[in-house]
Amino acid sequence: MKPKNALKTYLPAVLVFIAVLSFSLFSFYQLGKSAKLRRAKLFELYTNQATERLEKRIIDYTQILKGCQSLFYSSGSVTPFEWKTYTRNLNLSDNYPGIQGIGFAKYIRRDQIASLELEMKKSYPDFKIKTEGSQSYLTPIIYIEPKNKRNIRAFGFDMFSEVVRRQAMLRAMRTGEASITRKVTLIQETNIGIQPGFLLYLPVYDDPERKLTEGVINNINGFVYIPFRAHDLMNAVFSGFPDLDIQIYDQDKLKADNLLYKTKEVPESLRQQQRSPIEFQSTRTINIAGNRWTLFYSTDNTFGSQVERAQPQIVLVFGVAISILLYIVTLNYIHKRQTALEELNFTKEIERKKDEFIGIASHELKTPLTSIKAYLQMLERSDLGEKQKNFVKKANTQANKLNSLIADLLDVSKIQAGSIKINKVPFPLSELISESIESVMHMFSSHSINGPETVPVITLQGDKLRLEQALINLLVNAIKYSPGTGAIELSISTTNNKVTICVEDQGIGISRTHQARIFEKFYRSEDLSPFFSGLGMGLFIAHEIVRRHQGDISVESELGKGSRFCIHLPISW
Repeated sequence: MKPKNALKTYLPAVLVFIAVLSFSLFSFYQLGKSAKLRRAKLFELYTNQATERLEKRIIDYTQILKGCQSLFYSSGSVTPFEWKTYTRNLNLSDNYPGIQGIGFAKYIRRDQIASLELEMKKSYPDFKIKTEGSQSYLTPIIYIEPKNKRNIRAFGFDMFSEVVRRQAMLRAMRTGEASITRKVTLIQETNIGIQPGFLLYLPVYDDPERKLTEGVINNINGFVYIPFRAHDLMNAVFSGFPDLDIQIYDQDKLKADNLLYKTKEVPESLRQQQRSPIEFQSTRTINIAGNRWTLFYSTDNTFGSQVERAQPQIVLVFGVAISILLYIVTLNYIHKRQTALEELNFTKEIERKKDEFIGIASHELKTPLTSIKAYLQMLERSDLGEKQKNFVKKANTQANKLNSLIADLLDVSKIQAGSIKINKVPFPLSELISESIESVMHMFSSHSINGPETVPVITLQGDKLRLEQALINLLVNAIKYSPGTGAIELSISTTNNKVTICVEDQGIGISRTHQARIFEKFYRSEDLSPFFSGLGMGLFIAHEIVRRHQGDISVESELGKGSRFCIHLPISW
């Protein structure tokens, strides 16, 4: 095959491959884009929820401090036992995870250190105020629960002696609201697993009614407060967001000195090896109890549903696979179709040459056969003995059969070439019936043909000789394939401007398998071939003649019960 022809032949396969592959690539792009958009919305939802959860948790802790504040306001003074009972009932570890403890720091003048220590040693013999510097006022921690090993380290510590804590406490004192410190290291920390920390303060006044007057420094009783280890608290707050990387910085600058919390403490060098580049990131700034925190959220490209993330790749892989498969299938189909077309063309060429040969052979045979028949007729009329006349008669009969066969071959050749002529003239239906019966009865004496008592007075327009040829073929076949029976039935009916001529026998019948093919050229049932002679041309010719008269031939048959062939012709066409 020439390259140009090959390209034209196999172009559909290439187009199918390109179309399916293009669709797969487009689907991959669109799914990836849609999936990323959904992940972006999910990321925004998660960051909003995480921020709201953190703000709400600090508000909850402020409410706890307000409850402690109210305890002092309701009783005037709180004993160590009352403090322990109240805070224990809060069940902090279960209801408020992340709290290191809850305490109270007494606001005193420096000259009150000795008296406070003496008072506290009644309940805690080892109590001692731990302070640095020489400031006039102190805030030693006198109550803290639970009294575990970490919190005992802070017992008695003067928080006013440390500048960051003091700034937050002074802000709380002036505003009367909760106040958070900046980043600090808690006194509770040991040398193992040190975490950043912060504290939340709420002032307790001697007289709540005049808490914000000019003499507020003389009205302050102390501070209820909660110390937090940042990692413990934030891990509890953000436990429902495993897909987010969260960093919290004290104030605005995202630098290591300000880092309060980081989701995963992984060295940056190792992080680059283990994690993919950041896909989404967001920065939020929130005001928490008088202080400002910056929250940095980020994700890598493993964020979201793994199935959803893999979907575009799956579609692409399947798309490419299907593209290749369809290309192969289409290529195979085209190849088979091309082969079939070549075989069909070859078959048609053989068929054409065969028909051409049949036409030529029939014409060539007809001339010598005509001479043979003439000589036989001369011999029949000559003075011969009875035995010789009988031989001549038989030879004449065989010559007639051969003539009929050649005529059929010529008709087949004409039909195939489309050159068979139909001479349309009006003629009465009765002539077609009577002359057909007479011709058959002249050839066969073994059967009788029972025709209709009366033939409808109908004038048909067509080629009477050709239609007579078709009907005679049906009558002859009825006699031929019903040996041992005596009568052939011929009936006529008219409906809807159509005339139907039926020939019915009680012969061997035709199976359903063969009924579909009996009008094909040269088709003969293999079951009948050994017992009945013929080339399978009669029904083909009859069907073509009727078809060219705008009619049709139908068959009803059952093995062993005979056959019924009907010619359907339009009364006017």
